[in-house]
Amino acid sequence: MENLAQTFLKLSPEDFLVLSSIESGMRGHEWVPLELVAKVSGLSSRRAEYRLHLLSELHLISSENLHYHGYQIDFDAYDLLALADLVKRDYVASIGDKVGVGKESVVYEALGEIPLVIKFHRQGRTSFKHVRRHRDHLTDLPRVPWLYAAAIAARHEFRVMQRLYPQVSIPRPIALSRHALAMELISGLPLNRVELSNPQEALDIILEEIGRAYGLGIVHADLSEFNVLVAEENLKIIDWPQAVNADHAAASELLRRDVGNIVRYFFRRYKIDLSLDEALARVSGRGQEAMV
Repeated sequence: MENLAQTFLKLSPEDFLVLSSIESGMRGHEWVPLELVAKVSGLSSRRAEYRLHLLSELHLISSENLHYHGYQIDFDAYDLLALADLVKRDYVASIGDKVGVGKESVVYEALGEIPLVIKFHRQGRTSFKHVRRHRDHLTDLPRVPWLYAAAIAARHEFRVMQRLYPQVSIPRPIALSRHALAMELISGLPLNRVELSNPQEALDIILEEIGRAYGLGIVHADLSEFNVLVAEENLKIIDWPQAVNADHAAASELLRRDVGNIVRYFFRRYKIDLSLDEALARVSGRGQEAMV
């Protein structure tokens, strides 16, 4: 698909109606029949079919001839539906360039009342069984299409961030739509791409923030030098979709892994020798203070 903003501007209100109708239909159909698209969108079958043809030319939908002609949307169309909702609700005024691509997300700069990033979740598209097995918020649900797995993951991350902000140094969560999470833009670089002038102070701050999150009942569960941002004035911890509650059966193990990743990085890069047990004691102690 071409630039997200360019494609967004090409679509008519009827196009969004049709995409939304397919999305709704996919809750009960792998391939959504034309008749259902027309019924949900309120368009005539002929008009809906015309719009489906145009959307197919833009590579926003797929079709399959079974005993009927059925349609699906992919993440590109899902991105556009989420963006349209954020625009309609006045959270987003414009969207800029793609600034990050990972295994489980695509991130764009955007502008609302403040500079933003929009994180479009991608969980489950290629390995839904693995994602489902390792995510608390998916394991108790029945079999679910990967579009909705991504939406559930985004909702989980948004709720975690709402629980942590502003006590923990994270980006401010702004809004959620489907699988898209809008948050404040943090101008900074990942920890591994910065030469720190005072690495001991940075390590102390990171451990303190981990402790604050733990005191609020949250373990990051995927923390490393790659998701700590060094901004102009402070450090921000990002990427919380794998976070678990502190009473989770694996929370202690995950906390130990998070802290171990950070401690090993600072030893490897800056030769700061802090034992894992001492670091965990500091985190747990800070967590206890935050609970009081």
